[in-house]
Amino acid sequence: MRITTDMIVGTGLVAALLAAIFLGGSTEMQNTIASGLIGYLGRTAIDHGGGGTHG
Repeated sequence: MRITTDMIVGTGLVAALLAAIFLGGSTEMQNTIASGLIGYLGRTAIDHGGGGTHG
């Protein structure tokens, strides 16, 4: 498996979210990181051809 920039950024966002949750970060910070993670992974999925309708 090839390590890509998308994997590195996604892993960093997941790590930041887990750190914010377990180390007692504010709810606003957790929501912001989670929104960024969802948006980034959604864009990545669409860029790699996983976001369209097939039919």
